[in-house]
Amino acid sequence: MKAFQKSGYLLFALVTSCGWAMAQQRVVIRGGQIVDVRNGSLVPNGTIVVEGDRIVSVSRDSGRVPEGATVVDASGKYILPGLIDLHVHYDDWSAELYLNHGVTTVVDLGNVHEWIKAQKQGIESGLVPGPRLFHGTENLDGPSDEPDDAKRIVRAVKDPEEARMAMREYIAGKVNAVKVYDGLTPEMLRAIVAESEKANIPVIGHFKDVRIAAEAGAHGIEHTGAVANAIVDRQAREEALKKVRKGFRPPSESFMDLQKLPEIVQLMVKKGLFLNPTLRMSFEGDRALREKGFHYEDFDLLINDWRLRYVPLAFRLANLKEYQEIGVWHWADLSQYEQDLFHQGYTNAQRLVKAFVNAGGKLYAGTDSAHMCTPGLALHQELELLVDAGASPLQALQAATVNPAELMRMRDRLGTLEEGKAGDVVILDANPLENIRNTRKIARVISRGRVLDGEYHADFQNPIPRNYWEDSSHYFPSPEIQWVSPEAVEEGTQGVALTVKGTGFIPYSIVQFNGAKLKTEWVDRFELKARVAAELLRPGTYSVKVENPDFGWGSVSVGQHLAHLGIRDRVSNEFRVLVKPKGGAPIFSHAREADRK
Repeated sequence: MKAFQKSGYLLFALVTSCGWAMAQQRVVIRGGQIVDVRNGSLVPNGTIVVEGDRIVSVSRDSGRVPEGATVVDASGKYILPGLIDLHVHYDDWSAELYLNHGVTTVVDLGNVHEWIKAQKQGIESGLVPGPRLFHGTENLDGPSDEPDDAKRIVRAVKDPEEARMAMREYIAGKVNAVKVYDGLTPEMLRAIVAESEKANIPVIGHFKDVRIAAEAGAHGIEHTGAVANAIVDRQAREEALKKVRKGFRPPSESFMDLQKLPEIVQLMVKKGLFLNPTLRMSFEGDRALREKGFHYEDFDLLINDWRLRYVPLAFRLANLKEYQEIGVWHWADLSQYEQDLFHQGYTNAQRLVKAFVNAGGKLYAGTDSAHMCTPGLALHQELELLVDAGASPLQALQAATVNPAELMRMRDRLGTLEEGKAGDVVILDANPLENIRNTRKIARVISRGRVLDGEYHADFQNPIPRNYWEDSSHYFPSPEIQWVSPEAVEEGTQGVALTVKGTGFIPYSIVQFNGAKLKTEWVDRFELKARVAAELLRPGTYSVKVENPDFGWGSVSVGQHLAHLGIRDRVSNEFRVLVKPKGGAPIFSHAREADRK
């Protein structure tokens, strides 16, 4: 087995360094039970022959092995098509994490556009190791007054014509999907969908109301918020907001009118909308997810495996920190009422998933990694949560195979084990149809016809690293001051209330005045207030900074506008406040008196 693993890695190294043209070897997988993810049937004693990047035959074992083929013995095991994660934010260090967890295809839905294009080209040419990579447009959004700290991944359009022009540009650049945000007007969205239909690519994203997406003809719904917004009990939400602290925002799912759920689900199914619940990411910190023990899995992988030392330490620690939080608040700081409200959102999202699949709706699995979850591993956690919510193990498997292939218009290439389809295969030690957690029991991964060794390599390097500084955003945002008021005060004033405006603020941010830490009030992620004591107000010019304490015990509810700030520091830039001498004569007053004489 060790010899085989070494030869598998050697093959991987040769292919990734010399290009896919070298990868025309034959691989024969024989002896296992092939899982038909369309209907849940099993083909016993199956044989799959892969040549290069394609499956050339799928059959019961005939006993014949093509000359010169590498044979993988799958006796007693279960054979699946490679898994698909249809919502990632790809990182240059994440390739092995995806592949070793059987995620052989990912769809990037929000990244620096030119870099992700280059990464895709690098993977396809064999220069860059990684899963099969598809990518969407930049995140298309309408104009917004909110500070935009994601200029490199968000593209704002002001009207339908500008939306159409942007779409034609993306289609000419051969994007695989369209990612939209909920700031688009219905007219803009309709224009985007019309152009996408011409190119046969899906429109996927965030919507203020799922009915807007249905009316416009969009295709994929990210998260459950758009559905919740369509049936939210507004009175219940307003009453709840009176009882929670300022800044704590329970999810819309907490206030769903469940009597209206069947009607909205029927609309989604009738319009052919696919749903990606993102339960793993959206409800991070909730007690139900903590009880699952996912944080132990993440810890064992990210911290205990020394070979993953190339994964940024800030990400590893930040990812673990997320288990202590709900939104922007540390779990321990929330009242029981607030915790219960958040948990109600999770249980209502589960009810939505169950109602949706029972009505014939199609789920697709996406993790939003590497935002608040571990690439690769998070997909298995998401599948488990789908089953917890009421999907069958088969429906969960379909959410990571045939359904995303259909949504992405790639059923001819991906999603099942059939002749002519991609040479991506996952071999499991146990039956995932009996227990969805068995998807974690990976014996072997074949990606693009390459038999991988399943190991992490401490010297892993991406030859095309991301071309901008990575901020851990959701986890430890970098504070930035844009303006402080007042800019000038008089010596001895009995306490001055400072208003600090900027970005990346969290409930635990601290305003510093000339190095002194002030009692700070968090207004929202763009504003802080602090009071400067009179004894600090001596004549001079003083530095004002904002500090997000190390590993913050708080994060920021980023919406769409704080994904990558381009900087990484716990202390902000400096803003200077002037303290004027008390009772000082106006400047030039003596000179003017002399002139008068």
